[in-house]
Amino acid sequence: MAKYFYIFICWMTFVIPLKSIAQQTTGTTERSKISDAEIERASILLPSEDINNRIKQNMFVKVETNKKTCYVGEPLLVTYKLFTRLQSHSKVVDAPTFTGCSVVEMTTNDQKEEDEVVNGKVYKTYVIRKVQLFPLQEGPLQLGKATLENDVELYRMETGGYKNISQKVELKNDSVTLQVIPLPSDSEKHVFTGVVGKFFILAKVTKTIDTANDNNSLELKITGSGNFMNMACPTIIWPANIQGYEPQASEMLDKLSFPVLGEKKFVIPFTCKKVGDAVIPPITFTYFDADVKNFVSVQSDSIHITVKPEIPLIDSTKLSPEITNIKYLWIIPIIASIVGLVFSYYSLRKRKGTTKSSVSVSNENSYNKENLINYNEKLAALILIDDNKVFYSEAKLLATDLMESSLSESNVQTLNSIVSLCNEALYAPVSANKDYIITTLQNIITHL
Repeated sequence: MAKYFYIFICWMTFVIPLKSIAQQTTGTTERSKISDAEIERASILLPSEDINNRIKQNMFVKVETNKKTCYVGEPLLVTYKLFTRLQSHSKVVDAPTFTGCSVVEMTTNDQKEEDEVVNGKVYKTYVIRKVQLFPLQEGPLQLGKATLENDVELYRMETGGYKNISQKVELKNDSVTLQVIPLPSDSEKHVFTGVVGKFFILAKVTKTIDTANDNNSLELKITGSGNFMNMACPTIIWPANIQGYEPQASEMLDKLSFPVLGEKKFVIPFTCKKVGDAVIPPITFTYFDADVKNFVSVQSDSIHITVKPEIPLIDSTKLSPEITNIKYLWIIPIIASIVGLVFSYYSLRKRKGTTKSSVSVSNENSYNKENLINYNEKLAALILIDDNKVFYSEAKLLATDLMESSLSESNVQTLNSIVSLCNEALYAPVSANKDYIITTLQNIITHL
């Protein structure tokens, strides 16, 4: 019996207090929300109470930051909020400014009200502005102030009832100053461009089997999170037999994530000058990781390229000089005549009828007829193009399309030379001869 009494005493001593604690915890969770009735009660003034004092105790603007000290270039989250326990209508009349920082806006139209506890009192909160800042220099960073104009609805308790009172009030947040510290000294002397965050790098080329003096491109993709705004193309150590050109940059970023999340891509055109093997060594990208307070270097893999001999080109300088495409307009009536004859011929055959044994041949002829018409139409359109970049791009496409037809080996080589001429004109400081390109394409199409 004594045994069971002892168990009962232990249960009373430990279990009952635990239940009370659980109830208190639940009560605290429930109290983290403010009801409409509480807002109404907070809006009732006593007969002699000061209006401005009631508003000050129940309504204010506050700026919040994820940290008080940060490095130069480190992402910093700053949020301006309105806290209120009163009935009011508010609008921003002066937005905060941020001197000495790059700014990424995170304020959206779908911000929802939330309930927060400050000094034991529950408030409704509304986001006024939310930004990511990237400080550009060391020293004190003073955050700008947000100014709100508010129409507050209150009630004055009087004999026999309540009197409605509307009060206009202007609210501003208190001054907030952060400290921006310099990056530590780089003892290992990395090639650092000022990027802070966490990143990875990948590299690839368009063609690992290339042709000498042909066009190729290197793609660098840097992914991660942090300060993409200061990111420049990493240094590339080109081997002696490769000529590199200016990079082109693009990016895909999620600016509503903190820190900014995404990728930045650099595409660098290059040309292999000699036959043989070419190796692009690993490419190093260095950033500063604020979490570990140190510089971090990541590397891509080396890239091996096999370079084959270039296809011999016809010396365009020995051909007749280019004047204008207008002189080729006489070709267009001929092309139209050829197209008309092709249509007439196959229309006549269709009227005479075909046997079952000739069905496959007829289908093949129909396919060839459509291709011939298509090629002639593209050539006629090409002749009328004056813009050099558009001309060489379209000529290259037409030559590539013609390679898919049943051509002799010599014609294929000729078309390859046309493609190379167009590539040079598009990507190198060389002007290819339009006369030669138009005449060659027209001769090949005519003999299809």
